[in-house]
Amino acid sequence: MADCKCNEQDPHAQNEHVADFTAVGFSQKTPAPVPVDLKQQGVLALKLSVCVGASYNPANNQICFTIPIYGDFCVSSPIPIPIGGQLKVCAETCGSFIPTGLKATIYLNGSVLFSVVLFGAC
Repeated sequence: MADCKCNEQDPHAQNEHVADFTAVGFSQKTPAPVPVDLKQQGVLALKLSVCVGASYNPANNQICFTIPIYGDFCVSSPIPIPIGGQLKVCAETCGSFIPTGLKATIYLNGSVLFSVVLFGAC
């Protein structure tokens, strides 16, 4: 700490980040803090949970769907889907405050077919 030059600074310097109130007092007005609006406009979700329809391509055995914000995904089906089978995908982000991944559960005619982590860690 021999090379510290903290005490050599001018206590009245204007370029200080935090004023030395023991030297300058409290005569300077500080700006009022800006209130934080917790209901921000344009912020869609940190924790996302959604169910969407899906389509099946029998040529490559792929179930494809679109998750809002995250985009298009296709996953391989463990079984062939019969003609007229109703596919639904419910997806949710993993993590408590900041998403760490996206997990999807695929339903066939209202019954769980399988679950898959689309990306990240869940």
